[in-house]
Amino acid sequence: MARCIRTRKLEVYHRKSDGGNGLDNAEVLCPACREALSAALPAGVYPPAFSAATKQTALRNSGNRCECTRTGGCH
Repeated sequence: MARCIRTRKLEVYHRKSDGGNGLDNAEVLCPACREALSAALPAGVYPPAFSAATKQTALRNSGNRCECTRTGGCH
């Protein structure tokens, strides 16, 4: 599966809005991939923010690259 190659303006988002704030629910995405996913998320559901440590670990684990692997073209 192809992976997005973007490395700038990355943010850490929740995989599931009700999945908690652990590293297992963190996903690193670029703005374009996040926008493509926003239509699939429930409106008005905003889980608490990740801690700074969780964000740093998620970014490091992703190799500072977007983790989107969706086929169908996010960009």
